This record gives sequence, C-alpha cells and structure tokens, in this order.
Amino acid sequence: MKRALILLGLVPVLAGCSITRNVMPVAGGIEPGAVICVEDNPRVTEPEILSVITNSISSHGYKPKIYRDVPDDCAYRLTYVAYRKWDFTTFLSQADIRLFEDNEMIGQVFYKLPDAPFGGGGLNASKWASTEEKIAPLMDELLRGASETGELGT
Repeated sequence: MKRALILLGLVPVLAGCSITRNVMPVAGGIEPGAVICVEDNPRVTEPEILSVITNSISSHGYKPKIYRDVPDDCAYRLTYVAYRKWDFTTFLSQADIRLFEDNEMIGQVFYKLPDAPFGGGGLNASKWASTEEKIAPLMDELLRGASETGELGT
C-alpha cells in the first residue's frame, strides 16, 4: 500500500516532464546570402541565445545583422524572447523566436519546459542541456526549407 501511494505521488511530478518544441518552418525561399536583421532584446538575460541564433542563421548561408532598432528597409527581421529558471544552476526554460518577411511572420520556433517542481522541467535532466543543444536543432528546422528553396532557385 505504501509503495502504491509513493508511485501515485510521483505521477504528477513525472507527468509534467515533457518539453514543448514547436517549429513553423519557413516555407518559401529566402535568397542565399540575404541579410536577416536580428532585433536585439536587451531584456533577455539568457547569455547564449543571441549567439545561437546568429550562428544558426550564418550556418544556413544568411547574414545576421544585430540591431537595437531594426531599420524599415530590412526585408527579413527576427525577434526573440527567452527565459531562464534555476535548479542548482540557471538554464533556458522558454524561448520564442519569430522570423518576419516585411511584417508577415513566415516562421517560428517555440521551446518550453513544463511548469513542474524542481525549478521547472521536473525531473527531466535535459533541462540542463546548453541553450545551443536546445535551440540550434530547432533553428535548423526553421531555416532548412528556406535555404533549400533558395538554393533551388539559383
């Protein structure tokens, strides 16, 4: 009976351990070498997120340019927010990255650890993975279609 009660008590803790990863990939082509203007978000305290984003943009053949205020003539604009939590150390708990062509959203990355005990993320040890391990694969998924389509058009 005690064992059943202990297992029953663990269910809510373990049930909240799934991570939300949603990507709306860019469907149309972005011309190879295009500039993607990244709108710097000074309120984000996650130290790695901006470099992960710009490295991902570069790895797909685009040129990231970081601006506090993105110029109006920028064809592609990327915005982001990111949040951290703490459980023995800080870690990325949520990120929302959006890519716009003119003022229309053409792609999005959303990553979120579940709200759970133990600093968020529950007992899922992957919550301590680096920001790069969490976000770079999602950025690849976001931009893969854009760069493939762009290469076909050349």
